[in-house]
Amino acid sequence: MNRCDWAMKSPALLYYHDAQWGQPVMDSKKLFAALCLEIFQAGLSWDTVLKYRLGLETVLMHLDYQQLAKCNEQDIAEWMKDDRIIRNQAKLEAIVHNAQALDSCNESFTELVWQPVNYVTVDHHLKESMAELDYTEFVKPFVNNFKQLGFIRVGDKTVYSFLQAVGVVNDHLESCTFR
Repeated sequence: MNRCDWAMKSPALLYYHDAQWGQPVMDSKKLFAALCLEIFQAGLSWDTVLKYRLGLETVLMHLDYQQLAKCNEQDIAEWMKDDRIIRNQAKLEAIVHNAQALDSCNESFTELVWQPVNYVTVDHHLKESMAELDYTEFVKPFVNNFKQLGFIRVGDKTVYSFLQAVGVVNDHLESCTFR
């Protein structure tokens, strides 16, 4: 079976590609959890995030924004001692900050994520890896919405990776059998 090139680099990536990546997610809590993982990924490989994923979900209350919104600096200090997670204080602070922003918002995160594409996955029909794809204009409305909500650490690359992961965009190669 043919798959996207990046999925063939490890068994964990292969499983993630086949079972999750690009599947449309419409639940606000699951969307926030996916965004958290993308924030943790910045500067790291996705393999590293997958290695720590269970620990992140366990220690950080299943990445539930309503629970994380109740956390504070003391919680972050405790998490920084836990080797089951990616211990990056700035990223942990961003996760809590973003959870608080979302929890105090009257808008549905699902609407913020899916409304710009009218709740329909955008298919880029990629024939080769997305290295040639310029996504900066496409991602701007999403980044702006997130920043207006008060989110931090949500740059173009992180947000675009998030949109791929949750199925807002389909960037599977056309040759990928899981497309």
